[in-house]
Amino acid sequence: MKKILYSGLLVVLMTMFVISCSTQMTTLENGKKIDNRLVGVWSGSEKDQQIDGVEKKWDMTRNADGTFVLDFVFTQNGRTQETQETGNWWIEGNKFYEYHEESGKTDVYTYSVLNENQIKFKSQSISVGMNNDFYEFTDTRKK
Repeated sequence: MKKILYSGLLVVLMTMFVISCSTQMTTLENGKKIDNRLVGVWSGSEKDQQIDGVEKKWDMTRNADGTFVLDFVFTQNGRTQETQETGNWWIEGNKFYEYHEESGKTDVYTYSVLNENQIKFKSQSISVGMNNDFYEFTDTRKK
């Protein structure tokens, strides 16, 4: 009797795990996968990592269809410049891919979901030069 109950409990737990994992991921028509935990509007910032003396802030809207809009504000020597980039995003394993329509290049990061409101990214391969070979940042969900 205990063995049957244990087997039944194991089946229930495995089913719950599979369901929770499958609801986190969506496969798009093009075959690319989306981690639904990353969908939404996120903000982040960094200073001196890309260029000494430059502070960069951003809002990134990651849509469930795999598209994104990235609004940057750069500040250097008291002067501010705003830019916008668009493209596509997807995941493979624990890697986040960000294809930029403007440059035609794809940036690759490892990512880890810290909680429902924060995601940590670490660069693996990015198209812009950086002061820091170990560029990383945390995006925070906008409310």
